[in-house]
Amino acid sequence: MTDGSWIENGDTICFSGDTLVDGQHRLHAVIRSGTSIKSLVVYGLGADAFETKDIGKRRSHADALSARGEKNTTRLSAALVLIGNYMSGNSELSIQYANSEMLDLPDQFQGVRDSITLLQKRSPLLIPSIMDACFYLFSQKDTNMALQFVEKVITGSNLTDGCPWLALRERLLKNSLSKSKLPKEHVFALCIKAWSAARFNKPVECLRWRDEGERSESFPVFL
Repeated sequence: MTDGSWIENGDTICFSGDTLVDGQHRLHAVIRSGTSIKSLVVYGLGADAFETKDIGKRRSHADALSARGEKNTTRLSAALVLIGNYMSGNSELSIQYANSEMLDLPDQFQGVRDSITLLQKRSPLLIPSIMDACFYLFSQKDTNMALQFVEKVITGSNLTDGCPWLALRERLLKNSLSKSKLPKEHVFALCIKAWSAARFNKPVECLRWRDEGERSESFPVFL
């Protein structure tokens, strides 16, 4: 564009209402180059048109949510996958969602946006998507205790022997130092087990979830 070598080739810039669904990169290039180009522009496409554009390069869940005007889309999409899998009973299977399905999840799980906005803290022990998903789910039972979960895992302050949060933090610390990391769903399960123990004042010395072998356990349910 800057060199004057841009050629109009029939590719369109597309809108669905006021939402730009295709042509984002070209328009950003126009802005950065400070030049003008000629292009065909299409208006009035359906809201789901975004899902069929540029399918040779798969748009991520975050891309789809961003096009709908959502914020913090990387964290939001990752948390929604965990929450959706948990609520559908598929946590151990890590079911994948199509972008069209992902777009329904923020409204299906009301409040998850607020949870992610609230949790700007990060922990080297717990990836954001698990922390976000846990906080959202735990808040359905006890918001103050859900906040305590986040604070205790991140800071490790005022933890005593037998405290489920201490057992969880020690297990997460061990995992962070290991070359072979636990799968995301395994860490998710440990957080849920710690939550249920803490909620009912059940002491825990060693936290584990057996997902294999003769003594394997079902995916835990938060209580």
